[in-house]
Amino acid sequence: MPFTKPVVVIDNGSYNIKAGFACDNHPVSIFRTAVGRPKFLKGTYGRTPYEVYVGEDAVARVDELDLNYPVVKGRITHWDDMERVWHHIYYRELKAAPEDRAVLLSCAPATTMKDKVKCCEVFYEALNAPALCVKPQSVLALFGSGFTTGISVGLGHDLTEINPVYAGGSISYANMLTNIAGNEITNFIKHSFRRRGIRLGKQLDDVLEDVKRNYVYVTENGAVKKQDYKKSFTLPDGKTIDVSDESLMAGEMYFQPELVLGKKLTSDVIPIQEAIVTSILKCDSELQPEMYDAIVTYGGMGTMPGLNKRLARELEAIINRPVNVIPTSEAYAVAWLGGAVFAGMAGAKRLWVTKKQFEDQGERIVKNRF
Repeated sequence: MPFTKPVVVIDNGSYNIKAGFACDNHPVSIFRTAVGRPKFLKGTYGRTPYEVYVGEDAVARVDELDLNYPVVKGRITHWDDMERVWHHIYYRELKAAPEDRAVLLSCAPATTMKDKVKCCEVFYEALNAPALCVKPQSVLALFGSGFTTGISVGLGHDLTEINPVYAGGSISYANMLTNIAGNEITNFIKHSFRRRGIRLGKQLDDVLEDVKRNYVYVTENGAVKKQDYKKSFTLPDGKTIDVSDESLMAGEMYFQPELVLGKKLTSDVIPIQEAIVTSILKCDSELQPEMYDAIVTYGGMGTMPGLNKRLARELEAIINRPVNVIPTSEAYAVAWLGGAVFAGMAGAKRLWVTKKQFEDQGERIVKNRF
């Protein structure tokens, strides 16, 4: 099935969505996965005319809009809003007609077949796309790092998911969740500020996001030199606050949650290094050595300084052998890049489902291809 124009690659995320063309080496657009409607509607949608805002436009009007986030923990929970987001990508961000281009759509490793079929319905019936391929983000992250076998460690906004991949196929029965993600980091910093009496009002969300993205780091062994420990943050009003504890301890949540959470620690929270080892042990014994040779971290929290070195150190201490944690400067976009790589592979085009094939065979061909 020849594609006459570059494939559109869309990487769905709970916090941000990335979109662009397979011929590019970086997404054209990255924006918040959010949809906003006027608060005065109070749920009475459709009775009076109103404007719907998507992405950064919606977030900028948070005081006057009810915001909805259609992707929660990797799953699409509001299909009408997700359709609006995809529509926005084509007509506002990419300036491309959906009927002209095949689409590669990323999904969470645990996405159900029912949801994949629903994606086909939206793209074929509402957007009139000619062909669609749905691939797990974990597989694409490995592709984007130059591997087809290994462990994908997705550090997202509301989900940290470990997924083994062998020869380009997801081993879904070995998936693991740590139940510590970017959202828990944000809450930790927020509660720390509150405990210290720091009140920021409407600036709070922006400050929390800035501290999380630019100040949180991971030490190599859980310790830090005094001169490197001090971190100061300048608020929008010019006042300076100390964020040393928050910067250090937030990153430690992934590796030592019991140290940071204390009595708030629940039984379902697992240190990331233990979750990775458990996930690999669930795989067939002959595959396990290969998994340690390519460990790829991706997602927004995958950009934390020091993360990969610490992860390698912790894993080697458990299994007593070298591991290969793949460094990348663009962990937030590596799954999208893997999608662009996959879309350009000669043999990949047979994995797309065309609109006509879906109309003729329905759910059966989705199960076969995806």
